[in-house]
Amino acid sequence: MAGLIETYVADLRRELDFDRLAAQRIANEVEDHLRESAEADPAWPSPDAERRAIERFGLGREIAAQFAADAIDRQARRTWMTVLACVIVTFVAMRLRVIWLDGETVSALAPLVDRYAFLGAIAAATVGWFALRRSLLALSLCLVGLGASIAAGFVRADLFAHGAPLGVLLTAGGEILLVGLLCVHLVGFGRQLRRTAALRGALR
Repeated sequence: MAGLIETYVADLRRELDFDRLAAQRIANEVEDHLRESAEADPAWPSPDAERRAIERFGLGREIAAQFAADAIDRQARRTWMTVLACVIVTFVAMRLRVIWLDGETVSALAPLVDRYAFLGAIAAATVGWFALRRSLLALSLCLVGLGASIAAGFVRADLFAHGAPLGVLLTAGGEILLVGLLCVHLVGFGRQLRRTAALRGALR
């Protein structure tokens, strides 16, 4: 039969499933701390010593909520760094496509969408970075703007039908990869936000 500390640590590990890479390390550190605290109790070894060690340490859900907030900050930083990389690569790709096309385009609307969707993504990124850094909405708007700009750029250049130069194709591939990575980060960020909200709601 599992002791109180083992049960507490198992519950904590489940609460930390939003960050599986860190969950095992944190659970091990907490278990070591609890065992040291319990072994320092005059009643050790006994369930009472374990219970008092757990009471001094605090609720597992409170600990998980603290780590969840830290995980959100880390995920937000990773996501914003991906946004920055995507903006830079998209801008370079836009310029290369313009130089290559030399004013020619297969669509009259695509250049407008390409330009203004990109500017919209920049505006959303700027507002999000300075005022809404932990906002899923701001990041989602960036993704939509960048995605629309990239898609319009491909249409504008009819990219894969005219034998584009290697540099143009490589930056286009970079755009696709970075948008995909940004999608992955946004899904993870949204999951962590929901998990943190659920933990905090359970503590009220």
